[in-house]
Amino acid sequence: MIGAITQKFWLFILTTTFGFTFLLPDKIALAQVTNEPPPETIGRPNRTIQSGTRLRFILPQIPNIEAPLGRLRGGASRGLSCVPKNQPLKALLPKSNIGLTTLDNPTLYLFIPQTPASEIELIIQDENAQIVYQQSYKPSTQAGIVGLSLPPNTISVGKKYQWTLAIICDSQDRSLDSIIEGKTQRVANPGLMKKLEQATLHERLHLYAEAGIWYDVLDTLVKLRYANPNDLQLKIDWQDLLTAPGVELDQQLVQKPLIPQQQTPQPLKGN
Repeated sequence: MIGAITQKFWLFILTTTFGFTFLLPDKIALAQVTNEPPPETIGRPNRTIQSGTRLRFILPQIPNIEAPLGRLRGGASRGLSCVPKNQPLKALLPKSNIGLTTLDNPTLYLFIPQTPASEIELIIQDENAQIVYQQSYKPSTQAGIVGLSLPPNTISVGKKYQWTLAIICDSQDRSLDSIIEGKTQRVANPGLMKKLEQATLHERLHLYAEAGIWYDVLDTLVKLRYANPNDLQLKIDWQDLLTAPGVELDQQLVQKPLIPQQQTPQPLKGN
């Protein structure tokens, strides 16, 4: 009798012990699954650009544009100039000297050196060498990269334009002007426009770059750098864009400072 009781007692102990031993891992596993946080993507919009993605500008094929008669090539001067020889005017453009835009009023970016000149002049010409826009500006007091925005409805879709910027060293002798030129063509891209509708500014940067829209990607990147001057990734994007295949601007130009917006050349009245 005592043996039977003892046998049942040990059977109860063994069953209880091993039962809890086998069940305990399952219960732990259930607790781990139950307490897992939801995926980070839940409740957030899908992003097309991953953080840290390198900017990749794809240079489009654009037919060459003949320069209108009577204009000099970029950086040219007919005589002694008020611009230092070691810091000439430079346009931020691909090697072809032309870039695309989707806008009717793109912003032109240039390096303008410090100069004693009191006036710089911007002229936009169409394919027939007709002037469609002309404006004079007061130069910045410091050397650096500046943007000159065109007014709305300056350029039309499907047409090509040439712009010319001159530092007027002597208004009585325009042969002393220091001149730089660039070209632009406005394109229609409905597919790109659709993607841009819901894109953040950083996503727009990559979309413009992949579509080869030079003026728009450069302007977007400048705006991002103005808003985030200490952002290391944006500095890398700047380097990648200005040295991309087919762009290949020199390192001295890449390292030039962006002039603060409030110090960029101001339009002169009466133009």
